Amino acid sequence: MDEAWRRRGIATRLIDALRAIARDRGAWVVYVQADPPDAPAMALYSKLGTREDVCHFDIAVR
Repeated sequence: MDEAWRRRGIATRLIDALRAIARDRGAWVVYVQADPPDAPAMALYSKLGTREDVCHFDIAVR
C-alpha cells in the first residue's frame, strides 16, 4: 500500500466491518495471513488479534 494511505485507520475500519458481517453470520474468527517481511501488516494484525505461528506449505500441482 502506498505510504500516504497508511496510519489512517482504513484497514482497521474495514476489518471491524468484516467482524460485524462475520458475527452476524455465526463465524467465530476472521483469519488473515501476513508474511513477516510485511511489517505494517504484521503490526496491524498483532494489534487486532492473536498471533499463531503455523507452518504453511505450497505444494505444486505440476
